[in-house]
Amino acid sequence: MATRVSVCIPSYNASRLIGKTIASVLNSTYSDFELIVNDDASTDDTREVVSSFHDERIRFFRNETNLGVPANWNRALERASGEFIGLLNHDDLLGLSWLTFAVHALEKYLHIGWVATAFRVSNENDQTLQIISRFPHTGEQNRRDVFLCLAQFIGLGPFYLVRRQVLQDVGYYDVCAGPSADTDLFLRLLLKYPLYYSSYPHVTKRQHSSNLARQANLPETTARCLTILNKAFSNTNLPQELRDCERTCFIHLYRQVVAGAKVLLERGDLESIQRTFHVLSSVGYGSWQ
Repeated sequence: MATRVSVCIPSYNASRLIGKTIASVLNSTYSDFELIVNDDASTDDTREVVSSFHDERIRFFRNETNLGVPANWNRALERASGEFIGLLNHDDLLGLSWLTFAVHALEKYLHIGWVATAFRVSNENDQTLQIISRFPHTGEQNRRDVFLCLAQFIGLGPFYLVRRQVLQDVGYYDVCAGPSADTDLFLRLLLKYPLYYSSYPHVTKRQHSSNLARQANLPETTARCLTILNKAFSNTNLPQELRDCERTCFIHLYRQVVAGAKVLLERGDLESIQRTFHVLSSVGYGSWQ
């Protein structure tokens, strides 16, 4: 009998953190799953850490060369065989009942394409820093509300579960979208399938020295976000209720860019500011401008 759920963990030099992530999946109250770890040619002992878990549901794969983030995400998803598929970062954690909740929602509401959840943010000592819920209530979400949330590029959360057929229908991650490829995918999902959301935090996003040390490159981030928004609003199948959000979305992004530029100004990084506003003028920001 086919596996019901595929939990996919793309990894890279994850040996310090992935053990706890895997344990959180294995401790789930839902048991009919496979756990796929797709490693992006790590130089540490990630393989050994994964191998220390003696569970037949775990499948480990390693890329011969480093593919980069979105491509490795796709490679992990392509190996999945489950009816429902989810992607989990190698440093985040599933709650005990999350898979049970998500599968139940997809089984009960057949028109729903994907499920996401509120999340807890913790530090390396597992202390809760904050709880984030993108929407105030549990249930099927208003499409316009979800669209406006996604268009802010603030992230929907650490884990989602989607029907395999739905994912194949809309396509996987766009490797040209870089780290923002998740937002691009979610926008494409939203155009065709409603989102079911839990306002209870079923998963945990861990903050640690590795991810906190990553400094966003404002020119590159601005270019990616503009490209994704332009792609969304150039879609001829975009409903009018969402097309009416265009001005709001681009103005919000522009304000984020200005806030980022102020930080760069304080650092004296005039070159990055110049590059950022060159991006704004060359890529463009909406038909409303």
